[in-house]
Amino acid sequence: MDKRIFGATDGIRGKVGEAPLRPNIIKALGKAISKYFDNGRLVVGRDTRESGEWMCDYAAMGIKEQGGSAGDLGILPTPAMQKIVEEREGIVGGIMMTASHNPATDNGLKVFLGNGDKLSDEQELKVEEYYFEQELGEDIAPPSEGYEVEDNPAAVRDYVAIATETLDAAGELADTEIVLDAASGAGHDYSRAVFEEFGLQVNQIDPLPTGKNINDGYGALYPDKMAAAAKEHGCVGVAMDGDADRIVIADEEGRIWDGDRIVTLIAEYLFENDALPANTVVLTEYSNLATVQYLTDAGITVEKVVNGDRYVAQKCEELGAILGGEFSGHIIYLPWLKSSDATFMTLFILKIMREKGCRLADLWAKYDFLPSKQWAVTVREKKPLEDMPEWIGAMAAAENRMDGNGRIFTRYSGTENKLRILVEGKSMEIVEEVGEALKELVERELGA
Repeated sequence: MDKRIFGATDGIRGKVGEAPLRPNIIKALGKAISKYFDNGRLVVGRDTRESGEWMCDYAAMGIKEQGGSAGDLGILPTPAMQKIVEEREGIVGGIMMTASHNPATDNGLKVFLGNGDKLSDEQELKVEEYYFEQELGEDIAPPSEGYEVEDNPAAVRDYVAIATETLDAAGELADTEIVLDAASGAGHDYSRAVFEEFGLQVNQIDPLPTGKNINDGYGALYPDKMAAAAKEHGCVGVAMDGDADRIVIADEEGRIWDGDRIVTLIAEYLFENDALPANTVVLTEYSNLATVQYLTDAGITVEKVVNGDRYVAQKCEELGAILGGEFSGHIIYLPWLKSSDATFMTLFILKIMREKGCRLADLWAKYDFLPSKQWAVTVREKKPLEDMPEWIGAMAAAENRMDGNGRIFTRYSGTENKLRILVEGKSMEIVEEVGEALKELVERELGA
C-alpha cells in the first residue's frame, strides 16, 4: 500500500496553507499519532519557521482530544528532539515541525518513536490508517503567523550532558574557535548554546531568525559564506540546514568538506583506533566514485544504498556497521543516533582534531573528486523514466559520450516534484554536456 500523506523519505512536507498543512489536518494527524502511541505522553517541537508555532498548537490540540498529553520543547534541532525523546523517561514519542532545508514557505512533520528512531514505512501507514478513519473537522485558514524565540535551557543542558558522556570530551574542546552558519534555523540559538557550553568560541554569521529567513542564502545549501569566514578566521567552519541535521564543514584554508569527505575523515579515525566494526561504512548512490575508491584502497569496505539517512542507518544495523552518510551532509553514527546530527558531528570532528593535535586542513584526504554536477528539474508528474522512449535513447547517447568513464544517477525527490540528475565524468565539459541534454529532455517531456 502506498503512503498518501507521508513522503517517501522524510515524514510529511508541503506548502504552508495547502493540504496537508491545514489546521484541521494537522489536528487530525495529532489525534492519529496519539492513537498510534496509545495516548501516551508526546512532545512537540519546531524549527524557526513562523508556521511552526500554530502547527504545534493544532497537533497538541488533536493529541489532547484523543486522550493523550503533549509537552512543548519549543525551537530546537530535530536530532536534539530525538535525543531528548530517547533519554527522558515517560515520553513515548515526538513530533517535529520542520521542512529541513526547504524555504520558509514550506513546513512539515517528522514523527519519532520513544527510542528516537524515525517511524518506519509500515508505522507511517498505520498512522495514516488512523487518520483516514476520522471525519475532518471544519477547516479554517491558518492563524495569523507570529514568531517568538523561546529560551530552552533544560533541553540544552540535557543534550550537553549526553554528548559529553558519549564523546568523553569534557573540557577537551575549550577555547576552540569555530565559524557557525545555522541557516537562521533551529541551530541558530540552540547549537550555539551547546557549543558555548563546551567552551567553544563561536563566530556566528547567519542572520537572526525572523520566521521567514530560514535557509535563505545561508546554511548547508549555501556554504561559500561559511567557508570564506573560516578562512578569514583561520578556524573550522560549520554550516547546518534549517533543522540542524545536515552538516557541511570548511577547513582553515576555506576548503569545503561535503558528506563524503566527512565520512572519510571519521572512518579513517575509527579504523586507526580499531573502532570501525566490520571495517565497513555505508554510503548512498550519490557518493562520488573517487571517495569509494579511496576508502576501498585504505582497506575499508563501502556498501551503498538509495538516498535517505534512515536507509543508511538501516543498512548499518543490518551489516553491524556504525558509520555512514550522504554526500549532502547527513552523517550517521549509530553510537549516538540513527539519524544525522550536525551539532554532535561538529563536536566529534573537533575531538578528532584535538586528539591528533593538528588542523582540520591537515586531515584532508588526498584524492580528487571526479567532476560531477547535479540538476534538480521541476516536473508535473513523476513518470517512470523507463516508460519514456525518448529518455532511453538519450541515456544511450549519454553513455556513449562518456565512453565508460563516469555514471548517471537519477531519482525523483521524496519530498518535492523534482527529478534529480547526477552526472559524473572524466571532465566537467562532458558532465555539463550530458547533464544539460538530459535536463532539457525532462523539461520538454515532464516539465511543470
